[in-house]
Amino acid sequence: MQTLPARADDLTAGQLISKVVDSRKTTGFRIRAKLILTKPGSGKRDTRQLLIKSRRDGDATKILYQALWPNEFKGRALLVEKSGDGRTTGFLFEPPDKVTPLTPELMTRQFLDSDLAIEDLTEDFWRWPSQKIIGDETVDMKPCKIVESRPPDGLVTSYSLIKSWISPEMSLPMRLHKFGKDGKLVKRFNVEKLIKQENNRWAPATLVIEPADDSHRTMLDGSKSERDIEIPAEDFTLEKIKALATAE
Repeated sequence: MQTLPARADDLTAGQLISKVVDSRKTTGFRIRAKLILTKPGSGKRDTRQLLIKSRRDGDATKILYQALWPNEFKGRALLVEKSGDGRTTGFLFEPPDKVTPLTPELMTRQFLDSDLAIEDLTEDFWRWPSQKIIGDETVDMKPCKIVESRPPDGLVTSYSLIKSWISPEMSLPMRLHKFGKDGKLVKRFNVEKLIKQENNRWAPATLVIEPADDSHRTMLDGSKSERDIEIPAEDFTLEKIKALATAE
C-alpha cells in the first residue's frame, strides 16, 4: 500500500528540519556572490565579491568562502570542514600566509567586517536536540511553521535561541531570528529573493542580515550559482587558496 506524504500541519519539528537538511544535500556547489554593507540614511555601500564553494565526501562536507575583491580583502578566506558526526574544524586565511585554526574564541568575529559572524557560517543549529514548533505565520505569502531551536548544555555558542520561519512547501527557512544569552534579539536574517534550482529545489538568491538595533545591514546577493557539481578536492587545500589570493 502506498504511503501518502505527510501534510504540513502533520509534520513534527524533526520532520520539518529533515526536509530542510535533505533539500540542501548536494555533491557540490559554486556561487559567485556580493556581500553589500550599508548604513540606513548614509547612502554609502561597501561591497565585497565572494567565491563560495562546497564539496561533499560521504557524510563530510567542506565549504570555502573567499574574497575576490576589493584588493584590501582579496584572498581572505574561511574554510569550514564538517564531519559526519557534526564536528566542525577549519581555519581563517589572510594573505600572504597567515593561517588561524578555528576556535570557540574566533566564532564571534565578524566575517569581512559584515554582520555575519563566523559562527553564523559554521554553526549547524539544525542538529541541536531541542526543536519545537511554536506556531504559524505567513512570510512573503508563504505559509511557514515557526520552529524554536535551543542549544544543548555545554555547547559554546553566542545564541540561546534561534527561531526559524520554515516554508514546508519549499523546505526552506524564510526568516531567522537569533537571540543572545540574555534572551534578547541579536540579529535577523530575511530571504528577500528566491531562486528555483534544478529538481524543483528552492534557494535564497538574496539574504539580508540586520542587527536588532537596525544600525546597519548586510546583503548577501548570489549573482551566479551552480549546484550538484564536482568541485576538486584540491580546491580546498591551503596551496590552492593561496594561489587564488595572488591570481590576477
